[in-house]
Parts: sequence; structure tokens; C-alpha cells
Amino acid sequence: MTTCLIQPTVSQGDSKPVGLNIGGLITQVTLNSVTWTALPPTPLDERNAVAIQNQSAVNIKINYDPAVVGYVGMEVRATVGERFYNISNPIQLYAKCSAGTCVVLVEEIS
Repeated sequence: MTTCLIQPTVSQGDSKPVGLNIGGLITQVTLNSVTWTALPPTPLDERNAVAIQNQSAVNIKINYDPAVVGYVGMEVRATVGERFYNISNPIQLYAKCSAGTCVVLVEEIS
């Protein structure tokens, strides 16, 4: 019986896909339960994704149309709820909270 040892090959190095530059911006936005507020008020140029973190005590709704009446849209639960959106310019998201006022963090990645 012959035993053969195969040694693994390890390759290391830095690589960066052509045309991909990673940067970001985190904006704190205060919402209310009456009006839709833009997330964020001024979008980051050439963004590729948006993450919305709800660390408040109330749920929030996210929508793409500020003309919508009522509390409708995708819900982000209270206390560390989070949503990721693979969106770019010029798409704008809007949000409102279920009651009173609340603060959310909006992270844009470009």
C-alpha cells in the first residue's frame, strides 16, 4: 500500500474588483407619525445600498411614495430592527413611526 500526502496550496493577496469603491455615510433621522420623512433627507451620490436601523421603542413604516395616506408600507420592528435595500440613485425612501416621534439610523453604501 502506498501513502500519498497532498499538501494544500494557499494563495493570498489583496484584490479589488475594477470600478468598485466602497464608502458610506450614516445619517440619524427623526421621524414622526404624521408625515413621511425622506431617508436620508439628502441621498449620498452614487450609492449602491441603504440599510435602515430602528433602535427606537416604536415600529416604523418605509415607503417609496410620500403621497400615500395612512400608516402603510414595509415595517421595521422596534428595538434593533433593520432592513437592507439594494437601491441606487435616484430612488428615495420615506418613513414614519407608528406613534409619537422616533430616531432611525440610515446607512448608505457607495
